[in-house]
Amino acid sequence: MEGGYFYWVSWFLWIVYTFFAPKNRIRLLICLYILLLITLSAYDVTIYSFHMSLAYILMLIVSYSFVMKKTGRSFIYFAFASASLTMLYAAFHFLLLFDPVWVFIEATWLLVFALLFASFALYRSFYDRLLVLTVGCCQGDFLYAFVLKQFSFPYLIGSLSFLDGWALATACLFLWKWIEQLPMYVDGRFQKRAKEVKT
Repeated sequence: MEGGYFYWVSWFLWIVYTFFAPKNRIRLLICLYILLLITLSAYDVTIYSFHMSLAYILMLIVSYSFVMKKTGRSFIYFAFASASLTMLYAAFHFLLLFDPVWVFIEATWLLVFALLFASFALYRSFYDRLLVLTVGCCQGDFLYAFVLKQFSFPYLIGSLSFLDGWALATACLFLWKWIEQLPMYVDGRFQKRAKEVKT
């Protein structure tokens, strides 16, 4: 079912941040953002003959607000990186549209692996990877819809299928972040235990 991955991942992240994250303003904003995404995913609007989901528009506005904080070389590099993911996303869908035989596993997972590989190659920090992934997916979906529009093919930008791919890739980024932090957590617990034994 389209949207299944998105809803499962979204609710899981909301539960984690609501009950386990430190109580601060960032936690509140993240929880609110996730709830808005879930709610708006069921609605869409038409802008200049393009059909867009409201969740997609929210993602685009929020991600671009972070992009505009970048300056100088950081902004130029991000523009290059996001353009690369945009082309990757659009090219994958065009190949899937014209020659679906080559897809030997589920298309959503194959796309996720490709996007993750590109984001890991372009950035080292979790937040930069998440931002370039989100912007690249949003721009790629719009580019795909723009080309389809030239042939009068109907397409919903930011559909549940789009959200599935983005949510899975985001979940993988979070999982990798937690795996990276696990050794430090275990080491900290071990040192704390060692000090308690000495005392």
